[in-house]
Amino acid sequence: MTKPVVYGAVAQRPVVSSTAIGQKWSFSFKYFKQIRYFGVDTVDPTWFVSLLDRLKELSELFPEEFFKNRILKDSWRYHEVNWSSTNVPISKSELKWVDKDYLENDQDFPFYQFHISKAKGRVVGFWDKGHFVFNIILLDPLHNIQPAGGKYQYKVDDCYPLSCQYTSLTKDIEDIKASPCKTEGCSVFAEIKKLPKRMNQSNAVVAYLDDDSLSHLNKILEKKTISEIVTMGILASMDN
Repeated sequence: MTKPVVYGAVAQRPVVSSTAIGQKWSFSFKYFKQIRYFGVDTVDPTWFVSLLDRLKELSELFPEEFFKNRILKDSWRYHEVNWSSTNVPISKSELKWVDKDYLENDQDFPFYQFHISKAKGRVVGFWDKGHFVFNIILLDPLHNIQPAGGKYQYKVDDCYPLSCQYTSLTKDIEDIKASPCKTEGCSVFAEIKKLPKRMNQSNAVVAYLDDDSLSHLNKILEKKTISEIVTMGILASMDN
């Protein structure tokens, strides 16, 4: 049986499984989550480009060589997270979405950090057992996982999770469902309370419009839905 990859808390040197030798660094977002102090609501799109570029760079490296190269590790600010460091805003035990086999085993699965760049924050995660997969659990654009001393005085900067359109819409629907309708017997509210009813099987189309066309579309949307507009356009084209 292949032994799992084990990391010593002091030396940060893995016991490499025979199946892992020769594999390049890879990443998983299985345990990724945004929480307060580790959200991305404050960053602009260029930050994500920097993040992806850095992950791409690491994906070209062999972990067993990376761990042996102290200069390389230092250049990436790669080291174990010190949870008892001054003013760390969370404790490791709060990361309850991570499996207990990893979360509660500091000896075999310590959590590490590496930087995106000196000014662009950190990535926090741990190595999976038996593989060279680095599980990203937190993104830290504001350097909160290890607050800096000196002129920064261990300051923690606030940030929050950034919702996507889907989660934002879901929250809006939940808020409506939780609020009583003032109109007794309202049929619309009764239907909203039933959501989600089922998975709707439908087709989606992505279209690109110039500014003038988009302006006209927004005016039409005051009276018709986007589906009605597209259907009318299709029927008109068929007639021609």
